[in-house]
Amino acid sequence: MTAFGVACIPASPLLLARLRDAVGQPDRVRHFPDAASALPHIISGNIDATVVAVVAGEIDQALSTIRLLREAVPTHAVLAWCELRALSTRQLLDIAQSGVAELVLRDVDDMRHVLARVLTSATQRSVVQRVEAKFSAMVPNGLQPLFRYALEHAHEPLTVDGVAATFGVTRRTLRNRLVDHGMPRPRLFLTWCRLLVAAALLDERGRSLDSVAEQLDFSSGAGLGMMLRRYAGSGITALRNRHVSSVVEAAFRNASSPAPPPFFAAASAEKISLPLKSSTD
Repeated sequence: MTAFGVACIPASPLLLARLRDAVGQPDRVRHFPDAASALPHIISGNIDATVVAVVAGEIDQALSTIRLLREAVPTHAVLAWCELRALSTRQLLDIAQSGVAELVLRDVDDMRHVLARVLTSATQRSVVQRVEAKFSAMVPNGLQPLFRYALEHAHEPLTVDGVAATFGVTRRTLRNRLVDHGMPRPRLFLTWCRLLVAAALLDERGRSLDSVAEQLDFSSGAGLGMMLRRYAGSGITALRNRHVSSVVEAAFRNASSPAPPPFFAAASAEKISLPLKSSTD
């Protein structure tokens, strides 16, 4: 996997060993006694994800650590490593509701390849949150569920028909709602969302074009580079000199004109929102 910077709180020898095996570069995993000592490294960008060990007899301390990290850096990926047998149902629920990106069960989810995927997924979700927050004022409320869905599934080969079906609308309705709100047409909108996530990942230390392309299921690093050049107007080297995400985000804003016409400005929420399709439909 990509050489993420990972923090382990506190220094559990077993968890440290499994994290180092999953990351592949032992020096990229650091242990800290508590959240306060880890926070300066997280805020400085040296740590991409933090795994908090939740052990019997120290549940309250673990919850306090998780909550402190979530309050200090809301978009940081925090995972909880738990031994299921040591937790009551109530304690497990408390941990799940504390804001962790993932629950990692000891001896189940912490084997090398599984843990590597979990770390990748958690960090990708934190990236999605950052991208979504940047465009919260630009994307109309009725389209934000669609925007969030496209960002969260940037690693999947989404189709216009598939997305329309997920939201319980026709392909034509999906197109009309995007265009009426000044957004690119569906296929382009989905591509832009994918590139926004890719650009944010590329700005993180240690990320290569090939590794991001693999994570987001592009055909190759070269293919991702060509798409970035087509949509953002520059090659990867030039983009990295100016921060990839800044250039791609500006290009997306230029490709969109989100001010709706008067009719839609006055339309009801029922007419313009895109709720997820009910499972009973």
